[in-house]
Amino acid sequence: MRQHMLNGWLVAALVALVYLLGITAYLEVTKDLPRVACMRDLKAVGKTAGRVQSCSTACCDTTAPSA
Repeated sequence: MRQHMLNGWLVAALVALVYLLGITAYLEVTKDLPRVACMRDLKAVGKTAGRVQSCSTACCDTTAPSA
């Protein structure tokens, strides 16, 4: 009986760990998405391709700074 209860707690802990890792990964990906889009395509934010600007001036000042 005690072994069955310990196995249940172990499964619950593993499910909680997977859930927390998934939430953390989701938040990191959504936080990094604007930077990746900026590096990928400068036209995506409405800037012309003829203007030579760095990513931080062309794209990243249109998004809120991540503190």
